Amino acid sequence: MLLGTRNTVKTIGTLGSISVAVLLLAACGQQQSKPSSHINVAISAELQTLDPDHVVETTGDEVLKNTQEGLVVIGKHNQVTPGVAKSWQVSADGKQYSFTLRRNAKWNNGKAVTARDFVYAWRRAVNPQTKSENAYRFSGITGADQISSGKLATSKLGVQAVGKYKLVVHLDHPLTAFMQEVAEPAFGPLQKATVSKYGSKYGTDARYVASNGPFVVKKWHGTSDSWTLVKNPQYWNHKQTKLTAVTYHVLKTAETGLNMYESGQLDQTTLTGSQVANEKRNKGFVNVPSGTNVYVQFNQKTPTGGASVKKALNNVNIRKALSLTLNRKEFVQKTLDDGSIMAKGLVTSGMASKSGTDFADAAYVQNPRNNGVAYDKQLAKALWQKGLQEVGLKKLALTLTMDDDDTHDTIVQYLQGAWTSDLKGLDVTIKKVPKPTRIKDMQSGTFDVIVAGWSPDYADPASFLDIFTSSNPYNIGGYNNAASDKQMQIADTTADTNTRWNAMVKAEQIIMQDQGVLPLYQLSTAYLRNPKIKGVVHNAAAADPGWRGVSINK
Repeated sequence: MLLGTRNTVKTIGTLGSISVAVLLLAACGQQQSKPSSHINVAISAELQTLDPDHVVETTGDEVLKNTQEGLVVIGKHNQVTPGVAKSWQVSADGKQYSFTLRRNAKWNNGKAVTARDFVYAWRRAVNPQTKSENAYRFSGITGADQISSGKLATSKLGVQAVGKYKLVVHLDHPLTAFMQEVAEPAFGPLQKATVSKYGSKYGTDARYVASNGPFVVKKWHGTSDSWTLVKNPQYWNHKQTKLTAVTYHVLKTAETGLNMYESGQLDQTTLTGSQVANEKRNKGFVNVPSGTNVYVQFNQKTPTGGASVKKALNNVNIRKALSLTLNRKEFVQKTLDDGSIMAKGLVTSGMASKSGTDFADAAYVQNPRNNGVAYDKQLAKALWQKGLQEVGLKKLALTLTMDDDDTHDTIVQYLQGAWTSDLKGLDVTIKKVPKPTRIKDMQSGTFDVIVAGWSPDYADPASFLDIFTSSNPYNIGGYNNAASDKQMQIADTTADTNTRWNAMVKAEQIIMQDQGVLPLYQLSTAYLRNPKIKGVVHNAAAADPGWRGVSINK
């Protein structure tokens, strides 16, 4: 998930007064002279919503994975473990799942979590009136696509409650990653009475939500720069929740985070740039490889630059020229220098393998014109001039939108320098905005080119490739290629693993040959984390289990 880089444990309003935050944290620090299981962590972007049907970024995704629990939870090494469902059965044809729910699973108000809560939540998600950005995830469940398009009643969705504690799901066809998918917040339960009570306000404030996970959110009012996760005593497995509270602080600069960590006001902060090399010997240094791909997306549909920009961004040679000017290897090694690696394509390494070959390697092509990530300045200049001629332009002005944090500033300064020095007639203006604004700009198509990214929801190439199909709501640039759509239609509906693999390889190659997106690098995040914190689990893809099971001995 997440449209954006992930700079905190999963990963995309400004801090009004850093001095206020420091004073508040100083008070926390004074209290921590006593043994405490309350930790403070930095995060680079604000929380936007607690409604799972409208979460589109990594901060909200992380918070929901700590405060809500679905049928299953993803544990170490992407392993599916029981959540609200204590057991499940799958039919021989892979098209029916039967989940037996725990009788002791409760909402934070003490009410039981039942199969009807899942039925209500899933029907709400696919209901076109909800306008959920995550409705597409339910594709493959019987009736989901027809309901989302307004052609079928929500009651026809292939999910049913059999009594209070049994949930049965019917699929149109087997779904390879179904069990990892249902671990995502979009597939969690919702308490109908609470949603009905608050209506459109549901999830806009910590007071307007019901939680069934290990924590509940406190002190968040829609635009807060700080909020706290507090242990939920009603959670069925609350004895395994070791932390009493986790307070998040939105910090846009890594320098501020480092200073606060060193003064004992933070238990975890993200490192960037030279900080990574400087802090490698620190006892709290942790480097976490990720499956996240950071990329530049083109607005081929409604760019703010108008008709000339639209013509330019719909020209494949111009898109390729913008990519070919970038020396990704040098960028990750000398500019980022945080353990990240250059992108091989849209799908990051580690998502899948066949006969010992990683998918990213299988889909990569050697021809620099077609692999989407090559560095060739001369070819870039040639394609640039050819593209300008094809669209009848002699110069082009683009606005490059970014998040207002240190990492994004490093990225866009590099992009602006490379593009304007190598591509004659190109002018690039940088637009720096808070992440919530950038997300809104993406959703509304209010941009020319934008630094974004994708944190895979499950360890499978389709997690990336599906979002670049023409009808996907996360395809915010309006990229459209019937050939890649056809391949993903095959991949998403076949039960044959070889057919599926080959279709996804073809889809990746088509998108890269078309330069439908401009991949930059595969993210690796460096932290300073209090060495006394134990039990944190990181998965390169799929959902982390969050703060559940994590402890600290202060």
